[in-house]
Amino acid sequence: MSQSRIDAFTNMLKDQPDNEMIWYGLANEFTKLEKWAEAINAFRNVIRIKPDYTAAYQMLGSALTSAGNREEARQVWTEGIEVAGRTGAWKARQHMEGLLGQMLGQMLAGAESEVETGFCKE
Repeated sequence: MSQSRIDAFTNMLKDQPDNEMIWYGLANEFTKLEKWAEAINAFRNVIRIKPDYTAAYQMLGSALTSAGNREEARQVWTEGIEVAGRTGAWKARQHMEGLLGQMLGQMLAGAESEVETGFCKE
């Protein structure tokens, strides 16, 4: 089902290449299939077209995390939090703050375990 939806969104983009809703729909279909590079590209197009689309920052950060690009995801969520604050999208801001906090907590936990295992225990 997702591939037929991807085909439909791709065909719509031929006539409406700057329609952020079509790009967002396409990105969500790629996300369902875990096609991270394609999803990332589509979410970036949403933000290019409509820089205040806070849900796109949230989803782009998640796709980047799934693709292993944690630092870039952190940057995207940080920017998304700023956009959400400016536009009054408080719920999106709270969600991205939570995602960012969770990521930073995982990074700190990982750093602590690396330090712990780095010492010679005798």
